[in-house]
Amino acid sequence: MKVENINPAVPSSDVEKQKAELKKACQQFEAVFLSYLLKEMRKTVPKGGLFGESFSFDVFQSLYDEALSEELSKNKGIGIAEELYRQLSRYV
Repeated sequence: MKVENINPAVPSSDVEKQKAELKKACQQFEAVFLSYLLKEMRKTVPKGGLFGESFSFDVFQSLYDEALSEELSKNKGIGIAEELYRQLSRYV
């Protein structure tokens, strides 16, 4: 049984495009959240160690955390993006 879009004024391709944009926005939100979470978690780790403290290491670690959070959010992450999409896709 095929179910058509309820609103005939909105083509189904536009709805699919909006859902794809919503999914991307949800993943970006989760990436920002994870990036912030990683940043706050790193504050609890004592400074020092092999690399010491330097501006370049701080920049590298920040970029690494950002890239890691983006990859995590694309690959199911911690489930925030999926749940947001499930809740918000009803309104598209």
